[in-house]
Amino acid sequence: MRVSPSPAGGLYPRLIQLNPGHDPFTSIAYASFATRRQVAGGGFYDFTARYGGVREEDKITLRESLEESLEVEGPHETKEYLVKLTKRLDIERFLDLPVIALSNGQTRRAHIVRSLLRRPEVLLLDEPLTGLDVQQRPNLLGILQELHTNRHPRIVMGLRKHDAIPEWVTHVALASGDVVRTGPKEDVLSTVGESSVFMGSQPEAEEQPATNKKPAGKVVLETKNLTVAYHERKVLKGIDWTIREGERWHLRGANGSGKTTLLSMLTGDHPQSYLQPHLELFGKPRRKQSTIQIQQQIGFVSPELFNAFPRRVGPQGLTVRDAIGSGLHAIFTYRARTEDEDGRIDELVRALGPEGRWGGEGKKNSEWEQELFATLPVGEQSLVLLMRALVAKAKLVILDEAFAGMNERMVEVTRKYLKDELDDTQAAVFVTHWEQEVPWPLKEVKKITLVDGLATQS
Repeated sequence: MRVSPSPAGGLYPRLIQLNPGHDPFTSIAYASFATRRQVAGGGFYDFTARYGGVREEDKITLRESLEESLEVEGPHETKEYLVKLTKRLDIERFLDLPVIALSNGQTRRAHIVRSLLRRPEVLLLDEPLTGLDVQQRPNLLGILQELHTNRHPRIVMGLRKHDAIPEWVTHVALASGDVVRTGPKEDVLSTVGESSVFMGSQPEAEEQPATNKKPAGKVVLETKNLTVAYHERKVLKGIDWTIREGERWHLRGANGSGKTTLLSMLTGDHPQSYLQPHLELFGKPRRKQSTIQIQQQIGFVSPELFNAFPRRVGPQGLTVRDAIGSGLHAIFTYRARTEDEDGRIDELVRALGPEGRWGGEGKKNSEWEQELFATLPVGEQSLVLLMRALVAKAKLVILDEAFAGMNERMVEVTRKYLKDELDDTQAAVFVTHWEQEVPWPLKEVKKITLVDGLATQS
């Protein structure tokens, strides 16, 4: 990307003016929340390994990982400073856990610590609130406010439409399609109407009219006294849960409450799923089905799958169309498709592709579906993997933080599709910390909430 015309003082004139001048390369930290492991050739890696025997390379603890960063990125800092940061961001108690065992929200906070160890002049945070539970958001924003007030570092945040702009933010760059408005916060928001930009702009689920109540369908999944333990530590504690055809569920819980572990039991990824005396999927006990048999009946997307999905470039790279099609068989490679299967992909691309929806003028579905998945922006990759979860019209659809990285229009189009187009025979579980993201009227949505491995339903 090139800025034209080039600014007279360069892109970062303030850094150059400091005495002594600062190199932007070392003075700007970008907190990347992608946790993708580097795999040779951009291939798929098995993100379910965290539930089984931990390999030697996966045993590195959060403490060891951050201390390694301390040596590389903050050689003048002390381990005491590292511990201070982990206390402030409430991850000190996880320091001796393997990094691979951390939840999505815990991992995001660890990335922020790693960036702060560099003592940057500017800290860039892209969607820092995504994946954080309600309890952690005020804590993180308070820390960022303190840092920004002291101007060390200055904070630049990329926020989604439903993220409230913190009071201490002074300037805004509002991106809407190809247009970017910049300036003092009050000036920018006054030109477009604050309520139409942030917080509450999506229709509240409670206000959506409920459709006619449908009779209870067949049982898709049933657990009784589902328990997962590692030695003496219980992660899930006696969970009873029945999901029926046509039901819409909202799974919620704080970071580290056990949501990811519970989902891994439902998808058959967790080795302890074989040991459960009463875990039935699609009318059969889990122990009598292979994992691939189960997963071919589940449409699934999650932050872990997003990070693990193959991103090869060149002749072996998956196109958008091939990436969507891989969901037909719950695989991560190309497989030849039937005419009917290609027809189903066509339906999804027409419904959710860029043409006439979110792609701007001139963005054609026929061109987009032939682009390499690996070269897409993060938001488009998220959309493609959500389409992958929907393509097979699976009996059970599990969408975990499915909208991460998507722009406003993508989310709007996708929410409408989920509300209107899922079959009555399909059950769905939506995992999010943001209630307004749930695509169905709340009166029709059942809730299951995890707190320290215990579940309550409403």
